[in-house]
Amino acid sequence: MSTTASEWRSGWPVVFGAALALGTALPVWNYVSSLFVAPMTAEFGWTRGQLASASASAFFGSLAAPVIGKVADIFGARRVLMLGLLGYAGAFLALAFQPGTLAAYTVIIMLHTMIGIACGGAIFSRAVAGWFDRSRGLALGLTMTGVPLAAALITPALHLVIAGWGWQSGFIFLSALSLVIGIPCVFLLVRERDHVQTAGPGEGPPPAQDGANWSEIGRSSGFWLLALALLPINAAGTGIMSAMAPILTDGGMSPALAAGLVSMFAISVIASRLGGGWLIDRFPPHLVAAGVAAVPAIGCALLLAGQANVALAAVALILIGVQQGAEIDLVGYLLARLFGMKNYASAYGVCVVFLGLSGAFGVAWFGRSFDAHGSYDTALAISAPCYLAGAALLFALRGPIRRSARAVAGHGHGGDAAVPVQA
Repeated sequence: MSTTASEWRSGWPVVFGAALALGTALPVWNYVSSLFVAPMTAEFGWTRGQLASASASAFFGSLAAPVIGKVADIFGARRVLMLGLLGYAGAFLALAFQPGTLAAYTVIIMLHTMIGIACGGAIFSRAVAGWFDRSRGLALGLTMTGVPLAAALITPALHLVIAGWGWQSGFIFLSALSLVIGIPCVFLLVRERDHVQTAGPGEGPPPAQDGANWSEIGRSSGFWLLALALLPINAAGTGIMSAMAPILTDGGMSPALAAGLVSMFAISVIASRLGGGWLIDRFPPHLVAAGVAAVPAIGCALLLAGQANVALAAVALILIGVQQGAEIDLVGYLLARLFGMKNYASAYGVCVVFLGLSGAFGVAWFGRSFDAHGSYDTALAISAPCYLAGAALLFALRGPIRRSARAVAGHGHGGDAAVPVQA
């Protein structure tokens, strides 16, 4: 059985490299995409609702996630990540040189997401999770801090690039980050535990790992509770993030101040990810997950009441950042806890489909709500009960997690497809 110290001695370079590379990959797009709304709608004459609906095509790209995850389960995460980052950089260049029609933008965004999943959280977390057992929650939380930390640094820089040289240069800037930072970090630092222990790079796929088969996962109430919880939570969260800068500027803030608050939001996500990872290693995971899902409901109410008030808007974004910081990280922890590592990335990939569906709905919902009502207030008001509904579903994971713990103690499978996790 590994100790916490030995886990970190072996696994810290992987966490460090994955965090840096992840900061140039698909998850960062959610933080910065709203900076392109105003310049692109102004240049092409699209409404915000039309742009949001076109962006919702990302869902169709997310349908590839289970297949990409299965490839990573069989051949290892590192190969998938290298190819994913290379393709993702190319997808940003395609966005930069698009012809300016909604149809073209729709297709490119779909492909952008499909390629980006190969360098998304599911694949990075697979590489990291195998190195940790006792500190898995903190390790995954630290890994995912690369996203908000990068967003906090990238957002003001990207704002300056777009303001000075246009939105096309913004996409080229994002492409360069993947090429110059992401790919070298994966190549030099990211390794999977089973590859290191049993095979050198390029010597074949990793050996079979402990965990549930897909027939067991599919019969598990825990898996479906987790997947369904993502629908209302991510619809609200992604919708808010896609419209964050316009929400603030519509309230009377300058674009520069709004970009600064988006950066502050990203910093709050960092604290939440670290805190959530620390908590879930020590307290019942269903309570931690439900708690962080419920807190943003308060943030929605505050943002609805004080979009023009800088202090109130800042507090609201911090509270919303609690969910964005911890909730998605907890998916990886809970999947490993319930089902082990054998089919980890492909199971995560199915959850990514639920995330893609809800995210696409959330983006289109907020955009169309603005077109219908002239503001985002109605969408913000509905977001609060969405967070609470997701929190209730996560709280219901209490039973499956307890069955998993009994199965680990008995060294066998439980009635809910629970399996011993790999030490």
